[in-house]
Amino acid sequence: MNPSIDLFVFVDALGWELAERRRFLADLLAHRTPCDTLFGYSCTCDPSILTGALPHEHGHFSFFTYDPARSPFGWARALAWLPEAIAGHHRLRHPLSRWVARRLGYTGYFQLYSTPFNRLPLLDYTEKKDLYEPGGILGGQPAIFEHWRATGVPWVRSDWRANDATNIAAMADHLRAGQVRLAYLYNGGLDATMHAHTTTGAPTDAAFARLEAWIRELDAVARTRYAEVRWHFFSDHGMADTHSVSRMLPDFEKLGLRYGQDYAAAWDSTMVRFWFPGGAAIRARIEAWLGARAEGRIVTEAELERWGCRFADRRYGELFYVLNEGVIFAPSFMNQRQVPAMHGYDPDLPQSRACWLTSHEVPNPPARIEAIYHVMRTAADRVAAELSPSGAGR
Repeated sequence: MNPSIDLFVFVDALGWELAERRRFLADLLAHRTPCDTLFGYSCTCDPSILTGALPHEHGHFSFFTYDPARSPFGWARALAWLPEAIAGHHRLRHPLSRWVARRLGYTGYFQLYSTPFNRLPLLDYTEKKDLYEPGGILGGQPAIFEHWRATGVPWVRSDWRANDATNIAAMADHLRAGQVRLAYLYNGGLDATMHAHTTTGAPTDAAFARLEAWIRELDAVARTRYAEVRWHFFSDHGMADTHSVSRMLPDFEKLGLRYGQDYAAAWDSTMVRFWFPGGAAIRARIEAWLGARAEGRIVTEAELERWGCRFADRRYGELFYVLNEGVIFAPSFMNQRQVPAMHGYDPDLPQSRACWLTSHEVPNPPARIEAIYHVMRTAADRVAAELSPSGAGR
């Protein structure tokens, strides 16, 4: 029997308030604390968890940036004539996204979402490479798995492209074999369920119950092969139910400003990011227009700095506007209709907070998600010391 295993379980969108309200695995995960998130979405947060770096350091924030010179989407002009009801529909977008990813050789997560075809030729996409593999981080930082590999400790990682049931079954096989000492289990199903059905109700209840049952099964298997089973559960952010829709995008386009000449913008689900090729006068006009809207607010430079999202080159936007919690853009570049639950609001709001849940005490539990990297690194170093000749038998 192996002495121990450290299982790190990433549960997308398992917010602190959700975990506590549902007492998620409270008997197994007795040590619990909130963990602050960062401004943005999973594409902002996950690289920070994997590297310990902040967004302005690792280079990731959102998927689309205004960059006409580097845009790989020139072909989209040929589809600009399509009615938006057809052009933005998932039955077209999903297979088209897979085709584009293959054509461009992208290995990271890639989706065109509902980004208008007439805007795509002016935009670039940022997550071209797999974040979990060497060379996947834009800033060049190694992901935690490169450190795990360097220690020589046997480890395993889930496939983020696979569904949860497949990843659970694969992890169970590894635990039965009893060889690995470090494991990273990826779970994205809870996030998808809540996006589709809100944070409450029968489908979400079932998703939580299914995840709890899976973990208890894994725990039972692990305890037959390891003397100590150390669980570490964490998320990248929380989730909030949406209660209203902002029609800011069609309202804004009535101003008659020219995209790519006066301004450019990327309309994410809960924020819009602006660039101003037309200069200061255009910026002042847009700022005044935004200031009169009640569904959100302009993000200050001090906030961007505090959240680690102030990029010196402004690649992700010169001006950020974030919606109030529970409001969602529809349409946006991400979706055409209201999504029942969403994240990506002010990270200081309670429902935005991520969670840190463990089966054992961890010195200096992470206060913000980028510190999770250091816990994963420390665990690898501890096991490596145990396996070294000088550490044998300790």
